[in-house]
Amino acid sequence: MNYMTKVFLVLAACLMGCSMVLAQTSSGQQEVVKLKNGHQVRGKIVQYAPLDSLVIQEDDGTLRTIYWDRIKQITKEKWQPQQTMGSSFTPGKGPQKGYRGFVDLEYYQHIDALSEDHYGLSTAHGYQFTPYLFVGAGAGMKISHKKHYESFKFRSKKKDFYMFPVFADVRFDLLKNRFSPYLDCRVGYTLGNKAYGMMFNPSLGCRIGLSNRLSLNASLGYSMQSTDLIVVNIGKTAINHAAEGNREENNPYHCLSIKLGIEF
Repeated sequence: MNYMTKVFLVLAACLMGCSMVLAQTSSGQQEVVKLKNGHQVRGKIVQYAPLDSLVIQEDDGTLRTIYWDRIKQITKEKWQPQQTMGSSFTPGKGPQKGYRGFVDLEYYQHIDALSEDHYGLSTAHGYQFTPYLFVGAGAGMKISHKKHYESFKFRSKKKDFYMFPVFADVRFDLLKNRFSPYLDCRVGYTLGNKAYGMMFNPSLGCRIGLSNRLSLNASLGYSMQSTDLIVVNIGKTAINHAAEGNREENNPYHCLSIKLGIEF
């Protein structure tokens, strides 16, 4: 590259930078970086380096570095939600196609006399196939410290119960917005001491998008967990004069589930 060509490129980059600054002076408009591959990025250009790259800040605060050799044109247009450089989804508005992960803090409130409160932590990972459909799998850990409800001749041992669920997870986000309700269903099997077997946990929640990938989630749902926790004390009665004894029965937990978490 000769000296005159370098000077020309530097001047061109400077002129492009000036046009970026001028583009910010009009309210209700934004800069649009149109790429050679047909995609475009909308936002505010906060930094540029001649012959190297520029940095554009999108509506959700995400900073993107774009190299000059990928840029076709820079314009100023009326504000619109930005588009990604390699996805058909809208960042900051809804889930993005590709990998999606979750980490949740969970609390389970019993809703009948034979169930117990418990709490735990879970994580799920999978693939976002469309703006609305996620399919994945996950695992977690739950613990209950409370002694079982003592009434109607039901008893249980005074020890903690640990649960290690492994599950499939299907989620439907109902809107392509930062704030979106969603339906989630986890089905799987739990290992543990005395609390084990099939688990079923559908829930309804709300997603709050913070950036292209990072979001907050809160949900309320129903949880059924198979157990072998109940020991029935069989006492003498006027009709049954058999000796007292114990019989173990399977009575699943039925709980209200509350989850707070993040996705990435």
